Amino acid sequence: MSAKLDQLAFRFFKLFAQYEYALKAMGYGRAGNADAAEPEWDRFANEVGTLLLQAENPDVVAARTYLFENPPKRQVWVNGNAAWAEVPNVERSAQMLVAHIRRVRNNLYHGGKFHGQWIDPDRSLELLSKSLLLLEHLVSADAGLHEAIQGNAV
Repeated sequence: MSAKLDQLAFRFFKLFAQYEYALKAMGYGRAGNADAAEPEWDRFANEVGTLLLQAENPDVVAARTYLFENPPKRQVWVNGNAAWAEVPNVERSAQMLVAHIRRVRNNLYHGGKFHGQWIDPDRSLELLSKSLLLLEHLVSADAGLHEAIQGNAV
């Protein structure tokens, strides 16, 4: 399972990085700290990410339902140690769905998912595969995003 998760994580990171570029290329960017270019994920979710909520494809429905019902936890400090905290799970908006996908990325990138081996590999597989499926669906559902990521129109 470790090799499968490694490959899935690579695909997820690559597409997520392409999204970071695409959002800024599409005008969903802003100046952050020290004028660093940052993507405007919330505005993007509210304007384009809504396609994820409208999709009727059974795989997309299953993926978004999984993330809404089993959102990724967030790392917090408790008594000087990193621990996992539940995320409030009442809002069913595109902005929240995209926030869950971003948290999957953050947990993975910032080292919360492995220490020599994958932590809770079954859950990691579900979170990564569902998040990747939603990101891929959105690329195919929005011509502007597809163009920004793939370099050619749908």
